[in-house]
Amino acid sequence: MFTICFREFKDLFKSIRSIIVILIIFGVTLGVAKILSQFGDQIKSFGLGSNVYAAGLLTLLLIAGPLFVTSLSHNVINQELHSRTIRFLATKISRDKIVFGKFLGVLLFWIVCLLTALLLVVPFSKAFYFPELIQAVIYISYFIGMTILISTIITKPSITMFLGIAIAIIMPVLGIWGTVSDNIFLKIASHITPYFYYTQENTSYTYFVAFFPVIFLLLTIFIMRKKEL
Repeated sequence: MFTICFREFKDLFKSIRSIIVILIIFGVTLGVAKILSQFGDQIKSFGLGSNVYAAGLLTLLLIAGPLFVTSLSHNVINQELHSRTIRFLATKISRDKIVFGKFLGVLLFWIVCLLTALLLVVPFSKAFYFPELIQAVIYISYFIGMTILISTIITKPSITMFLGIAIAIIMPVLGIWGTVSDNIFLKIASHITPYFYYTQENTSYTYFVAFFPVIFLLLTIFIMRKKEL
């Protein structure tokens, strides 16, 4: 399992994409922080916290996080299915461990990206925001789990690429809209997205989101056990 984890981690870091992601997170966090600093305590009403740098990071992830994850990892499982390499992996390790290894590898990549970006912000913020890092990791883990599930259900990488981008655009709109709308269906839908929990004034709500990746992984494992390789 850990071999697959580190292989997935290294594969993500082999390309220039990891550096680009870190620079985007760092640059946009600073930019959004400057904008939010003009509003002062008003950002608390959106559940973003009192610090503009932490709020800048969370704002970026709320809007662009799904797109980052789906664009980088949309084929995390189905590429193995498409190339038939998963047959070789399945002879060496159980399907459950393949799924967990993939998830941990992608999650580790994002932990390193977020940690690096926050460390780069330290000279400007004069502090390191560990609780916000945990909240950011939990938020990203939601979409990692969802992406792995979609990549298991749909075997064509080209389709998951398109579907991932579509979900990354539509979900933030519907999720945030549902938190402010009086429409009962939108409100119910917002509860199965992370946006309801991340827009509450009480930041402890964000930790409930950690249950969703677990559900996604359990569904993925169930499907993988039934799938012909």
